[in-house]
Amino acid sequence: MKPFKKQTTPKKTKTPTPKPSSSQTAGYHHGNLREEVLEHSRKVLEKTGVSSLSLRDIASDLGVSHTAPYRHFPKKMDLLQALVAEGFRELALAMKRAWDSSEDPLTKVRKAGEEYIYLLLNNPRRTELMFGGEIYVSGDPLSDDLRECGNEAYMGMFRIVEYGQNQLVLKKSVPTATLMMSFWSGVHGFAVLNERKWKSIQSSEEEKKSFQKEVLQILEIMIEGTRL
Repeated sequence: MKPFKKQTTPKKTKTPTPKPSSSQTAGYHHGNLREEVLEHSRKVLEKTGVSSLSLRDIASDLGVSHTAPYRHFPKKMDLLQALVAEGFRELALAMKRAWDSSEDPLTKVRKAGEEYIYLLLNNPRRTELMFGGEIYVSGDPLSDDLRECGNEAYMGMFRIVEYGQNQLVLKKSVPTATLMMSFWSGVHGFAVLNERKWKSIQSSEEEKKSFQKEVLQILEIMIEGTRL
């Protein structure tokens, strides 16, 4: 940029421009807008559903210009895919925790089931988007990030089941992908059917403990069906 030339005419007195408040400054100039949009969108999604998600409304809630979120998410489908990728990323981490939990194959499987059930129960609307919903029927191509995160989550559970088969604990007569899908379907179905129950018992520690025991019992029944 070239330097300004010296003015030869008297300077006009300018009316001072009011400085933006700290909240406005943060809204227009903070470097984590993408993450904040995702976090807020996740809350809106779980509270009121996907139809209530609006980039303009999110911008208003966060105190930024209406156009600011569009720099990161040009359209709503981009936001939905980012939310789904985030869900698969969390699921992949959950499967890693299950893998690291023990050397025992059945403990790994049990932990994987627990992790999956509670991840779904705490994020039911996002899970609906992850395994169905409008991102797969919209006609928009899936992002590379979403494909990569989804595959990583899938392989996390696949590796746990495969390990159990190789350790001669889980059935070898069934293909790994089929055995994994049987277990996955079971824990997914249990969580979906018990979503309302889980929400209704949050204020009661006693009921939550009872529910957690039920989860472990269900997992034992499922595991028993996959054992040699």
